[in-house]
Amino acid sequence: MSMEFEPVIGLEIHVQMDTRTKLFCSCPVEFGAEPNSNVCPVCLGLPGSLPVINRRAVEFAIRAGLALNCQINTRSVFARKNYFYPDLPKGYQISQYEEPLAVNGWLEVGGKRVRIRRLHMEEDAGKNIHEGSKTYVDLNRAGTPLMEIVTEPDIDSPQMAREFLERLRNIMRYAGVSRADMEKGQLRCDINLSIRPKGSKELGTRVEIKNVNSFRFVQKAIEAEMERQIKLVLSGEKVIQETRTFDPS
Repeated sequence: MSMEFEPVIGLEIHVQMDTRTKLFCSCPVEFGAEPNSNVCPVCLGLPGSLPVINRRAVEFAIRAGLALNCQINTRSVFARKNYFYPDLPKGYQISQYEEPLAVNGWLEVGGKRVRIRRLHMEEDAGKNIHEGSKTYVDLNRAGTPLMEIVTEPDIDSPQMAREFLERLRNIMRYAGVSRADMEKGQLRCDINLSIRPKGSKELGTRVEIKNVNSFRFVQKAIEAEMERQIKLVLSGEKVIQETRTFDPS
C-alpha cells in the first residue's frame, strides 16, 4: 500500500560554526567545558550588556553560502525571536528572518538539485541537563554561532535526505566553516514531512520532527513517519499538523 504514496520532505539544518568565540561576545566556544564556565553578561542576557558581532562568523556564513551556490545579500538584518524556555536567558534568540544572509542556493544529490531557500545566522540556546527529577541549565552553549540552512521540499525519499545531509556535512568541513560532528551537536536536523498520492502536485499536511541527531536516525525517522501518516490516511483519518520527536528505541 505504501507504494501508492510518496513523501515530500524539506529539511532545516543547524550547523555550528567553527569559531573560537561566540556570536556576540568573546566567550570561548568549548565542547565539554565545566558547566556555566564560558559565560558573560552578554550571553547571560544581563541588563546593560550589548552584543558585538563576531566578524569571523560572518565570514564563515558567507563562505558556506557560496559553497551552497547561494546569492549573498549585501544587506542582512538580525531580529529577535521571542520565546520562553529555561535555557534561553535573554527571553529571545537573536536570529535572522526577513532579510537573511543568503538565499536561492542549491545542492545536487543523486543527479537532482535540492533548492536551498535560505541560509541565515543565529545564536544557539543553552542546554538543559536532566538528572532524575531535577533539571539543570548549562549556558556554555548560549550564544554559540549557528547557521540555519532551510531547503525547499525537494527531497523525495528517506535515502535522499540522508545523502543530502552527508553531502552537506562534507561541504561544511571542506569549506572549513564547521566540524559538523553530529555526536557533538554541531549539526542538527529538523525534518518537515508530508505524504501525497504518487503523481499528485498537491502538498499534504506537514509534520515536523525536531532535533534528529544522526544520519541513520534521519532516515529511520522519515520511514517511521511515512508509515504512520500512510496508515492514518488509509484508515480514513486526518494527518494533524504538529511537532514530534523521534525515539529510536
